[in-house]
Amino acid sequence: QLHYGLSRARELDLPDRAACSAFLADVLKVHPQYTGILTILPDGKLFCDSLRTGRELLLTDRQYFKDALGPNGPLAVEPVFGRLTGTAVLQIAYAARDPAGKPRFVLLASFNLEKYMRSRMTTMPSGERVAAIVDTKGMVLTWHPNGDSMRGSSIAGTPLLQFLRESPGTGMRDQLEGGGQARSWVTSTLPEFPQAGVHVLLGVSEASLLAAANQRLGQALALLSVVWLLVFVGAWLLVEWGLRRPATRIINAAGRFGGGDYAARIGKPYPLGELGNLMIALDHVFGLVETQREVIRKLNADLERRVAERTAELETSNQDLESFCYSVSHDLRAPLRAMDGYALIFEEEYGDRLDDEGRRLLAVVHGEARRMGQLIDDLLAFSRCGRGAMQVGVVDMAALVREAVAELVPAYPAARIELGALPNALGDRALLKQVWLNLIGNACKYSAQSDPPRIEIGGRQGELENEFWVRDNGAGFDMRYAGKLFGVFERLHGPSEFPGTGVGLAIVQRIVSRHGGRVWADGKVNEGATFSFALPPKPEEQA
Repeated sequence: QLHYGLSRARELDLPDRAACSAFLADVLKVHPQYTGILTILPDGKLFCDSLRTGRELLLTDRQYFKDALGPNGPLAVEPVFGRLTGTAVLQIAYAARDPAGKPRFVLLASFNLEKYMRSRMTTMPSGERVAAIVDTKGMVLTWHPNGDSMRGSSIAGTPLLQFLRESPGTGMRDQLEGGGQARSWVTSTLPEFPQAGVHVLLGVSEASLLAAANQRLGQALALLSVVWLLVFVGAWLLVEWGLRRPATRIINAAGRFGGGDYAARIGKPYPLGELGNLMIALDHVFGLVETQREVIRKLNADLERRVAERTAELETSNQDLESFCYSVSHDLRAPLRAMDGYALIFEEEYGDRLDDEGRRLLAVVHGEARRMGQLIDDLLAFSRCGRGAMQVGVVDMAALVREAVAELVPAYPAARIELGALPNALGDRALLKQVWLNLIGNACKYSAQSDPPRIEIGGRQGELENEFWVRDNGAGFDMRYAGKLFGVFERLHGPSEFPGTGVGLAIVQRIVSRHGGRVWADGKVNEGATFSFALPPKPEEQA
């Protein structure tokens, strides 16, 4: 939750490295369990650093960086030893992406396992105890006592590793160790990061747990040897209430806690001795984890509030810009009509007195006036697609595409259009029809010179979004300029090659964005292009 909340903080998108690092330094003060928090640019360069050292690092070789940006992302957790300090930490990386799915940065926080274990050891019972954190392969990350000698060693091939593998969540067992000493072990995944693949081990000598019980049992046998039946019953009750039932309570509480019930506690009564101290320590650990989760929840709530305020500001700015664009486009029509009208009068009154060059120039005036009129129409269309409330409902995309194709076929009779299976969508039917008209119309226009022109229309339903595409075998484009395709009045071909104003794809992007989706393109010069868009199951209107 810390990573998800920070990934939405606008301070991390600031170009000011010092301000970004200062923000992370403030966050680190609230979360001292981390040794550092930093951001890594998509090219692997260190940018923001909570330690504010100003160091320059290239982190492309780090596995957590690769995993966070890879198909198993966006969250990657890797237990490692610090390269300089040798301290065991969990490297927790989260890939933050923009609405189009492009990586913005990778947020990395280093969770100090040594500090985590030391803080827990202060609340654990004294005596013959062992506490450790190991990974799934059995490598020891932390071990108390004798941490320096055990750190980095392996318990592979030992009964302890077998115990961990038989208890992937939580578990308890007794086992004999060197010298015939018996020890009770309890294991659980790391509550804060269950996906990290590490286990917490707690072991207490049964001799210390049962010493008092055995002493009382011996005294009872010496005094009441003649009443052996009463001694037997007393011993059974002692074991039942003094060890097995408390152990069962520990396992049950650990199981609930590991399952997400962070309010779970072992609770009173606590028996006397080491086992009771262990139960008190575990309840304390559970309480600390719940407190940290509440702090993170409040931080996330504050970040969400700030994001909402920023979003509202952007919506207001966009609405003002749309209104301005609409007004300007509307007001341009009057002088344009006057210019075209005067040119027409001039042609009618003085056309017979003009030479060929004069008539050519007059034709240019008419043509540019018509082109300007088309630009204004397209600009108004772009403005309208961002105004007004959407009428959202279930849209039969296959039927919608057939309608769009029927309107376009008369203008492109040679085009061979193949329609594949299309999932339904949730959205505004009129706006989505405009998306299909623009994409299919572009495909027909840019493949008109191919022999024969072929257009493929398809889609597929996904778990998180439904995807649609239009593919042609036309002129294509250079992928180096793909970022310009969806800008207003941006074109990669001149009007003499293919007519148009450069607004159609901008309209497509605006409509898809209002539905909470994304749009992208792939192509190759003279080998065609594919324009795709994806819509979420429940679109939310965007500014």
